[in-house]
Amino acid sequence: MIVHYHLGAITLIIFLCIIVNHLYTRQKNRTAVILHQVLRLLYLFAALTGLMLLGILPVYLGGLFKAFLGLGSIGLIEIYFIHKLKNDAPKYLHVILIVILLITVIMGLMLPQGISILS
Repeated sequence: MIVHYHLGAITLIIFLCIIVNHLYTRQKNRTAVILHQVLRLLYLFAALTGLMLLGILPVYLGGLFKAFLGLGSIGLIEIYFIHKLKNDAPKYLHVILIVILLITVIMGLMLPQGISILS
């Protein structure tokens, strides 16, 4: 059941990232800042459910690496949106963010609690 909450939070985070990015691009900062705060609450929820998932299974290197990637993804999202708010986002930052997010999601799908895509 925790897996469903975690995956739901991750899905909402990705959709809200797209929406907040669009709002910051359109210079609708008031709405974007409000949704950005909601996004931060979802980070906490995803991190807490992720920690609960780590507690269910024995600790192993893949799970710790995925947790590290997840926290790194959250940090990159925050860095990107702060730069976007100030209108000085480097051109390569969104590419790095997308690559790290994809690696994190693929890593999560390959873990024992995820969907088995190799068998």
